[in-house]
Amino acid sequence: MKFKGLGPEWFPVVLGTLSISLALYINYLVFLNLWLFNAGKIIFFLVIAMFIFVLISVVYRYASNSGTLKMDYNNPTALSFLAFLGIIMYALAFFYSAYIGINRIVAATFLYIYFIFYVYVIIINLLLNYNLYTNKYNSSEFSYAMLVPSIVIGGNIILSSIMLIKPLESYYTLSELKLIYFMIFVSLGITFFQFLFVGITAFIYHINKTEYLRSVPAAMIPVGASSMIIINIMFLPYFNYLHLFNVPDYMAVDSSMLFFGFDTFLFLISGIIAAGHIKRRQSMTVWAYVFPVGISTFSDYMIYSYTGIFIFKYAIVIFTIVLIILYIYSWINTYLIIKNPGV
Repeated sequence: MKFKGLGPEWFPVVLGTLSISLALYINYLVFLNLWLFNAGKIIFFLVIAMFIFVLISVVYRYASNSGTLKMDYNNPTALSFLAFLGIIMYALAFFYSAYIGINRIVAATFLYIYFIFYVYVIIINLLLNYNLYTNKYNSSEFSYAMLVPSIVIGGNIILSSIMLIKPLESYYTLSELKLIYFMIFVSLGITFFQFLFVGITAFIYHINKTEYLRSVPAAMIPVGASSMIIINIMFLPYFNYLHLFNVPDYMAVDSSMLFFGFDTFLFLISGIIAAGHIKRRQSMTVWAYVFPVGISTFSDYMIYSYTGIFIFKYAIVIFTIVLIILYIYSWINTYLIIKNPGV
């Protein structure tokens, strides 16, 4: 059979694998175990190879059949999943800094990556919302997958956070740093309010579906959205030195604790849903179970680094274990899909 390329639903596979590296790195920061750092680094290099293959395959699919681009544009889930390219680039840059190091050329490259993919994700977000507001989609296609572009736009904090603190900040002008800080606030506002409006819309349409199995893994995506908001809020006090906005430490911690409660509640619901359907074969949306849990390990670490509350230390370990289980489960489903695509 001729290879036709891969669709954007494979970007979450890359991000899910990168989430394993993230979880190991977070656990390294908590427990200072060098084995965890090295394991995360190995997975990072594997992800680079996986990402290159998936990206080339997606581009090939669009180039070899022009109709697939229009088809994905008219599908809210496919269009939303194209936004994953942005957060993958942010995360790869973050891990490059953590695992390999930085210099002036790398710092300049990060700046280009930040602005290019910020604009890219905004465009995806605008296209999706234009189609939603103009009723281009059938409501039966609505799912939590539509939250992905808003999560990704908030996900710029993964790269912007390291750009605004030492040692990277020394490579940029004060004007560039303040512009990035301003853009963090803009994206956080988009993420928060789309989390409310799009999330509620997706929930209403989801519970009214008679056949929900294809989209049920997307129930975990709000966990990623809530966790991304926590990460953004917890980083804001670090940037007060720019004297552009002022976010007190206590305000960031208090706000994040409120989101943590909701985040945990969503995780428990989604976990029960996942457990209830774990014996049934699902679609590629099963990867929506994985990356939100990886984001949660990051948000828990941010709160733990501020408060030192031991419960977050245990939460990081629990989320990591669940992440690995869901990752293995998702690969099993993916193997079954590849083996018998028509079933």
